[in-house]
Amino acid sequence: MICAERIGEYLKTENVTVKLYESIDSTNAEAKRYALANETGDPCPVLFVAKEQSAGRGRMGRFFLSRAESGIYMSLLYYTDAMLSDAVSVTTAAAAITAEAIEELSGERMRIKWVNDLYNDSGKVCGILTETLAVGERRAIVVGIGINVGQVDFPDALREIASSVALLVGRECELIARVVDGLLRHAADPCDRSYMAIYRERFMLTGARVDLLQNGERIGRGLVLGVDDDGGLLFLPDGQQESVVVHTGEVSIRAVE
Repeated sequence: MICAERIGEYLKTENVTVKLYESIDSTNAEAKRYALANETGDPCPVLFVAKEQSAGRGRMGRFFLSRAESGIYMSLLYYTDAMLSDAVSVTTAAAAITAEAIEELSGERMRIKWVNDLYNDSGKVCGILTETLAVGERRAIVVGIGINVGQVDFPDALREIASSVALLVGRECELIARVVDGLLRHAADPCDRSYMAIYRERFMLTGARVDLLQNGERIGRGLVLGVDDDGGLLFLPDGQQESVVVHTGEVSIRAVE
């Protein structure tokens, strides 16, 4: 059972406000509404957690299934003075932080598919959506994370690709707190790239031939060489001698059969 008080008990970072909702459209949407309504207010971090979402979103506007009591649906809002070039690393850091926390609490090994999806041996268990917005003179960052926990009944369209982490049932509050603490440590030093060791160790596409997709259309095919220190995809297009770096938010990828 997710409880705001229990999340607060596990949090090591001070001055984090926790807002818990029985049901909401989207925790990311609520975080952005809150930030815009709080333009000159308290700049302390705010955590939004919902037991159910009616309009959960992933990257590129994709729907994220968010049934009641079947997952963790959370968004962390915080403010930063970091340059945008540092802020774009947040999604990569969030993936590494969340993967490590899930492994520590469940014992299940996580793998990362660029840039923001986490997988166990059965399929995708977690998606991450990072958004930035200007709030007066401040820059706000919203990190949305959805994790399937104990869910076994997926719709037909997701049954072949989605999975869940059963061993997290009962440990949701502790996991949320660990992820929030990790994200705020990264926010305090956004130039630190030590988390990339965690990311690379779990990165599942090195050596894979993939299609690069943009807006659903293929824009390239080639070999994945890895990721750079900012989380950019190192990609060698077919027929070329030199690799290119594909940055967060520009493309999606799928393994070539």
